[in-house]
Amino acid sequence: MEGTQVPLAGEANVTTKVEAAQRADNKRDWKVALQLNCEPADKNAGAYVVAMELIGFFEVDSELSEDRIGDVVAANAPAILYSAARELILLITGRGPFPPLSLPSATFIDETPTSIMRRAEVQKAAAAKPKQPA
Repeated sequence: MEGTQVPLAGEANVTTKVEAAQRADNKRDWKVALQLNCEPADKNAGAYVVAMELIGFFEVDSELSEDRIGDVVAANAPAILYSAARELILLITGRGPFPPLSLPSATFIDETPTSIMRRAEVQKAAAAKPKQPA
């Protein structure tokens, strides 16, 4: 899953990439990796360039129905990893000679399998709709 580029008050851009893998022998156990890159919009003005990967292991509650597992993991696991990255980056950059770097909050709800499928259906319906002459 590719995240979108997020501008940081005109100073930097953040990009994310999420990779998730489900255990073959237990569909409730997941390994999720979040790659995060942050670069200044103006290469001559930014104090920090960040490239990091966080990996988390997640277990989905047994009470959650199996048809919802993919959406819950796709939305929540990267959000948890991203929030940890935000805190770590703020902590590390806050100890340097430049102002600390605070990443914006982010959501991964648009990257769930259900959201992706709905967008594809909307695009397909829009493409099939006859165009009205102007």
